[in-house]
Amino acid sequence: MLRELHVRDLALIREARLEFSPGLNVLTGETGAGKTVLVEALGLLLGGRGDSGMVRPGAEKLELEAAFDLHQNKELRRYLEEEGLGCEGGDLILRRVVGGDGRGRCYVNDRMCTVGTLARVGEFLVDIHGQHEHQRLLRSATHLQYLDDYGPPEHQEILQAYGGLHARWNVARESYLRACMDESERLREMDLLRYQVREIEMAHLREGEMEELLRERKRMQNREELFLAARDAYLKLAGGEEGGGALDLLGEAGAFLRKAAAVDDELASRAGDIEETQGVLSDIAHELRAYLEALDFQPGRLEEVERRLRDLSDLSRKYGTQTEEIMRYREWAEARLRELEGLDEKREGLRAEVESLREKLEEASRALSASRGRLAEELTRVTNRELSELNMGGVRFRVRLDTVDDFSATGRDEVTFEISPGRELPFRPVARIASGGELSRITLALKLALARADAVPTLVFDEIDAGIGGATADVLAEKLCRISRYHQVFSITHLPQIAAFSDAHLSVSKRESKKGVITKVRRLEGEERLLELVRMLGGEESTARQHALAMLERKRSEREKAS
Repeated sequence: MLRELHVRDLALIREARLEFSPGLNVLTGETGAGKTVLVEALGLLLGGRGDSGMVRPGAEKLELEAAFDLHQNKELRRYLEEEGLGCEGGDLILRRVVGGDGRGRCYVNDRMCTVGTLARVGEFLVDIHGQHEHQRLLRSATHLQYLDDYGPPEHQEILQAYGGLHARWNVARESYLRACMDESERLREMDLLRYQVREIEMAHLREGEMEELLRERKRMQNREELFLAARDAYLKLAGGEEGGGALDLLGEAGAFLRKAAAVDDELASRAGDIEETQGVLSDIAHELRAYLEALDFQPGRLEEVERRLRDLSDLSRKYGTQTEEIMRYREWAEARLRELEGLDEKREGLRAEVESLREKLEEASRALSASRGRLAEELTRVTNRELSELNMGGVRFRVRLDTVDDFSATGRDEVTFEISPGRELPFRPVARIASGGELSRITLALKLALARADAVPTLVFDEIDAGIGGATADVLAEKLCRISRYHQVFSITHLPQIAAFSDAHLSVSKRESKKGVITKVRRLEGEERLLELVRMLGGEESTARQHALAMLERKRSEREKAS
């Protein structure tokens, strides 16, 4: 629901901050006062085209901001969360700025976004009738969803059952199509896989082999440097032919401490520490000696290692940088080869599954089409009744169902809402009906019939009362009041009957100032509202006042009956 709208420097409006109510909101004013400017403001906030010509003369930019209550709009809240535009507390703020140079910025909950995102969000919020780009009912792609949403729980169960079957059939069909690959392509892939498996097997890979060979090559390439460093370290520990290494010195130190420990036993533990250290260093000396002996490589070993690394490098370029990756590829190739070799048997099983699911899908689609046929008849009847009560008895409406060959996720039905302007005239899609008051009333009739199914919370009707009056105006007012039980409704009107039934009455007026013409918008209450109804009724003031009071009393009475 739209709670508040703030407009600054749009067309002739310097600034207006408006609060709205649930139910029916009307905008009235003299002809040319600028009532449609507010519709333009909403249109811009919903992603409409903006340009510098919309900026009030003398202003640098126009600014629009609207606050919406989303507590009942779960679908939009889910979309906002998916897009990272989540709203806390159930409130949504849309904002748009258009500069005098035509450049603009858009915001959703203070986060900058594109005009496209603003338009997508707007589709969940407001449906503006009187502007083709916002008339969801004129888009034939929405008609099937409208019809399904119109259906009772029993229809929803049929729809869900079909959807589940279609998903299973689609998965099975895709698997079958993959299994029905070209035979020559299958044989080529099998030959390639056999060659790859054989190439990897003939390499006789060992886990971690490439890493070991790289380390060995590095040692051989740096043999002299390694030998000198290890030899010097060994000599410092073990000493030369005449001794003098760290081990000999530690032995002597230990002997001195053991001799002293015979006098002072506190030194016994230190003598033990030296013996333990001597043992560790002795092990290191032995390892260094073995390392020095191992550095004496066999002739030709470096060439052998280089050759093996080249072989493994060829494999790594094809199948993976590490030995483990190459081995994993071989496992995958063997599994894929078994799959291709057993494809004939698998293909037959998948074919049988697809055929079985298709039969069930045929049955489910027939049940769905039959249910939609019943809904189409009911929606046709209800909408034509609404049209007749709106004094459009010559106009006929129908829901046309066509069957297509392919199974889609929503069935095999195409739904089109059609209108015949007169009894002798053919039916045509709603989208081809001329715009204006007639189209708005046709749309209203559909909206009344679909009121419970339509998820868009706010409806705006522009030009809906064009060319009507008298008893039809009373009926139109009652119907707008009725649809406002399910939606928040805005109506720009010149009919006092509609204005009297409103929950919020806004007046739009112009006034001259030194800075030019300014449009003002304000909410009317009490005596001001009564005086506006008197102005709209015209004629003798006292009579018009009595008539206006009667209208307000009728509205109060109708509201009490409805509650």
